Amino acid sequence: MNKITSLSKKLKEFFNEKADKISITTRFIKRKRKLKGSSFVKAMVLGNIGVDNCSVETMCQLLNEDSIDITKQGLDFRFTEEAVEFMKRMYNESVLLFKNILQVDCKILQQFNSVKLLDSSYITLPNSMEEMYKGYGTSYSGYESNTKSGIKLQLVFDYMNQIIDQLNLTEGVRSDQGYRKHLSNILSNDLLISDLGYFVPSSFKQIDEIGAYFISRYKSDTNIYDVETNQKMELLECLEDKLFLENEVLLGKEAKIRVRIICQKLTEEQSMARRRKANRLARSQGYTSSKRNQKLLNWSIFITNVPENKISAEQVLTIYRVRWQIELLFKLYKSHIRLDKLKGKPCRVLCELYAKLCAILIFHGIVGCTEVKKNTELSLTKAFIELKRRVIELFLALKNKVNSLKVFLKKLTITWSRFSLKDKYRKTRVSTLTSLNLLTIS
Repeated sequence: MNKITSLSKKLKEFFNEKADKISITTRFIKRKRKLKGSSFVKAMVLGNIGVDNCSVETMCQLLNEDSIDITKQGLDFRFTEEAVEFMKRMYNESVLLFKNILQVDCKILQQFNSVKLLDSSYITLPNSMEEMYKGYGTSYSGYESNTKSGIKLQLVFDYMNQIIDQLNLTEGVRSDQGYRKHLSNILSNDLLISDLGYFVPSSFKQIDEIGAYFISRYKSDTNIYDVETNQKMELLECLEDKLFLENEVLLGKEAKIRVRIICQKLTEEQSMARRRKANRLARSQGYTSSKRNQKLLNWSIFITNVPENKISAEQVLTIYRVRWQIELLFKLYKSHIRLDKLKGKPCRVLCELYAKLCAILIFHGIVGCTEVKKNTELSLTKAFIELKRRVIELFLALKNKVNSLKVFLKKLTITWSRFSLKDKYRKTRVSTLTSLNLLTIS
């Protein structure tokens, strides 16, 4: 069975049989009515794909396409705790159903089973939801906020296979360092790329022990030790009068994990920009950055347990740039799915949030059915904009037989493979994939 046939059946099952069954199990639908769980979830999920701010009126119009006549007041009344539980269960189903692989053609990364990118994004919720999800305010320049309620979206994106590996919600006040769920899905010969928010030596040790790999920026207050003598080292002394440094060290006072530390000196312009940003953050959080940290800002510093015979030090610096792809995903989710624009009463907000998360997973599921030519890469932003334009076609295709849905998906993915590709060459710099394919395996 090909991918499109399989996905057509999954979509039909998700939006029809599963939706109706789960709506009854969660008591969202208590007795036979015109409004069914399947109609509600279609209007919620597809409405939030097709419209920037999916209003109750927009949902009523979509329900009308499904031969359901309901007033705005009548629909608004249906946003209850049962509706939230229904949409949450549908989200959990979508996590399991929509995982189709679209492998990236990149020789240097094919040494690993998968390349997982880990990051989080903060989503503001109405202050009325403070008791459910505590948030935090910030005075950081350009990001000032006094919100009392918020959540964090914890995302693990498998770059090599272009699928969402994990998508979890945590309370907004929880730090990224305390997040550990990503460790449960890491297997031997996987590569995890994460930023400083997840810098925990004990987590790196756990990854290393299962035969997996990691690349991370170095947290400047973390102790490093000489491999031979086990004596504490001062990194600034090692960097004196150097432009580049690679060394094997033991990382962490307790973990003592063996890693390669790779340091590259920045230009004066880059260093100044870094210091300005660091000082701005320090002021907003009420502390002063130490002289030692100020000096270390002159360097890009990374740690990894990937052996040199797999990836050289210079290649580590290029491969870490892949992490930027997850930032682009968050930009897509916030700009086009409007994931950070959630308003209304708490139950309506949570229903919309789970609907948008379902939309994200379904979108990535369709992406996995797309066939792209060698040395080309799909632009997820261009692809989503095209899906958004055709969402009413998808809505109507879901009403008809499986064949009409297959025809729609085939037409959509062919259009994506022709007109929704990333530009290989840009005025400012080449794409990340092009840069990676210029690297050679030692």
